[in-house]
Amino acid sequence: MPELNDILNEVIMTDTSWDDLSVELSAGSRGALSVPSYDATNLGLLFPQNDASEIAFATIQMKHRKKLGSAIKLHVHYIQSEATQPTFKIDYKFYNNNEVVPGSWTTISTGTGTGADKGIFTWSSGDLLQIATFPDVAAPTGETVSANLDIKLYREDNDLTGDVLAKYVDLHFEIDSLGSDAEYSK
Repeated sequence: MPELNDILNEVIMTDTSWDDLSVELSAGSRGALSVPSYDATNLGLLFPQNDASEIAFATIQMKHRKKLGSAIKLHVHYIQSEATQPTFKIDYKFYNNNEVVPGSWTTISTGTGTGADKGIFTWSSGDLLQIATFPDVAAPTGETVSANLDIKLYREDNDLTGDVLAKYVDLHFEIDSLGSDAEYSK
C-alpha cells in the first residue's frame, strides 16, 4: 500500500511550486568581525558605503523539498530611504554533502542583470522595505538532498552615500515534493 507522503506528492506535486527560506541579518550574522553594526531599534545590519570588509555571514542547508538541480533566486530585503539605490554583493559557495568544498567563492551583485534588480518596488517617499535581486545561483552538479550554501553579504559601492539597513537575505526555490522519502536521499 502506498505511503501517505507518496500519495500526497502524486496528488499535489504534479508540477513544481515555489517556496522561500529567509535568513535574518542579526548581530550573530556578523561572525567574529562584529561589523556591520547592528541596529537594535530597526532590527537589521547597517552596511556602510564602499566597505567590503563589513560582511554578514550565513550558512544555509537546502530543504529536502527543493527540486534537485534547480537554481535558487537570492535577494536581500533592505530599507530604501531615497531614490538612489545601493548595490549589494554576495560571495557564495554552493556544494553537496560528501563532496569537496569549493576552494574559491563566486561573486554576484544586484544591479547587474536586466529589469528592476536593484529594487523591485518603486520608491516615492519615506522608508520602504525594498527587495534587491541577484542573478540566479545554479545548483551544484549532481545536487543531493541538503546541499550547503555559504554566503557573505556586503556593499562595495559608491552608489549611495552612508549606511543601508538590511533586514534579511531570502532565497526562492522550486519544490517538487513535501520532503524526501529517505533521510539522506530523495
